[in-house]
Amino acid sequence: MFGGEWRLAARFRSWPISAYLLVLALATSIPITACAGFLAYHFVAESSQSRKVEYEDRLRLMRNATELRVANIIEDLQILALSPLLAAGRFDEFRSHAVDTVKLIGGVAIALYEPDGQQLVNTRLDPGTPLPKRTAFDAERRAIETGRPQVSGLQQAVVDGQPSVTIAVPVRIAGQIRYALNVGLSPRYLSTLMDDYVSGGLVGSIIDQQGILLARRPLLDGDDLIGQPTIPAVRSHVGQVSAWWIKAISRSGVATYTSLLRSDQSGWTVNLALPREAIDGPLHRFLAEFSDLERYVSGLQNGVVSPTIGRIAEVNRMKQVLHLVGGELASALRQQRDLLDEINHRVKNTLGTVQSIARLSRSSASDVDHYVAAFEGRILALSEAYNLLTENNWVGADVRAIVERTLAPYAGPDRLTISGPSLLLPPKLTLALSATIQELSTNAAKYGAFSTPSGKLEIAWTGQESGIVRLIWIERDGPLVRKPTRRGFGTKMITRMFGAETGWSVNLDFDPDGLRCTMQFGVEADDEKDVRLTG
Repeated sequence: MFGGEWRLAARFRSWPISAYLLVLALATSIPITACAGFLAYHFVAESSQSRKVEYEDRLRLMRNATELRVANIIEDLQILALSPLLAAGRFDEFRSHAVDTVKLIGGVAIALYEPDGQQLVNTRLDPGTPLPKRTAFDAERRAIETGRPQVSGLQQAVVDGQPSVTIAVPVRIAGQIRYALNVGLSPRYLSTLMDDYVSGGLVGSIIDQQGILLARRPLLDGDDLIGQPTIPAVRSHVGQVSAWWIKAISRSGVATYTSLLRSDQSGWTVNLALPREAIDGPLHRFLAEFSDLERYVSGLQNGVVSPTIGRIAEVNRMKQVLHLVGGELASALRQQRDLLDEINHRVKNTLGTVQSIARLSRSSASDVDHYVAAFEGRILALSEAYNLLTENNWVGADVRAIVERTLAPYAGPDRLTISGPSLLLPPKLTLALSATIQELSTNAAKYGAFSTPSGKLEIAWTGQESGIVRLIWIERDGPLVRKPTRRGFGTKMITRMFGAETGWSVNLDFDPDGLRCTMQFGVEADDEKDVRLTG
């Protein structure tokens, strides 16, 4: 019985990749076809719900981003309002601070008002210019009367009549409210707040307390529509805390679902709309894409090709999984060949290392017993270095441990200078660095500093909290170094490992006095938790 099972398993292992893909296609298509009705309902419902959640989250994030920006501006104005120059009446000097602040905020101008509307400072006018008195300054008046920051709706700037909104804060001197300090913001400034949230067919707007558009994205025929009333379906809900999934028709004639949230801080309403078809229309598209999925599964037996990407995320994921599995099967033979090449190279390096260890042990031994002990110790150290490399498949390792255990077979402390902080690397970097140090050590034993009794090596590294590590390998007092005429396997492997990742680099300098190798590598975001500087 066991013999029959073994022969069956052997037969499966001998199948060509196309046979595996055929079995995969059959095994996948049968349950897919049987569950078509259930999957159609499930995927459409989940896709629609996911889109709804994403849409609602975008609206909340856009409202929150608007409130955060307003809060930051209020805080900047409140800090400016504490200037002792105001209490001293030194308005010309105060103006220079206001100019810096308005640049920091990105506003149009900062102005200082008396309770009757007379301006005392206006950064938009040149120093010495007579300052106007304003009659329509509701936000500034409310700030003086209530003692709290105020945000206006759309209004005209007093200097040039351009549309703007203002944020005003009270100015207290000796505990009494004496002035109002405001900053004017252009509608384009508000439009930039929506850029990160309005995309993919969405329409976003910020609306003032009277239902007038302060900002809109995207533009409509190149017009930002600032100062116009919002559409009636939205305007009827302005002032409400929230309104969700209102059916409306956009200005361009598209049927939409629109929702809005009111900002208690500014009194503005933040609105976001998306086409109704995005929520209500996936079913018929799913059926067409489902048929395409079945065709793709059936075609896998003829070879692995990239799937066409549709608009239903779940179907795309199924195609991508099938493509990934098929691609992994097709690349198995290539990986085997690469592995054999690597093993052959490692065997040659190991034999060369043992030969170098034998020669080094002989040159420093005074008798046979001394030679045997030295040779045996270095062989054991070499074994430890390979054990460390194996262990690092699963856990991190300290740079010093990697360097010391890998170099132990080649030289003692009298020939090595090692310096650098305690730095724990994640497995990926541990493996790369271990392999690189092994390659450099083998080269040094064959041709460099370790090939002569007088040769010395210095290794130093630095680590930063940002995750950037820089390691330098410097050989001295060895034989004259000549730049090789061609790149060997080891050089190719090192440069490939340190050239494949963003932020990683390696530089080999074949200085006649000794090889210098400079490595720099950064830790990716997912690995940063594994890198710690402790020294």
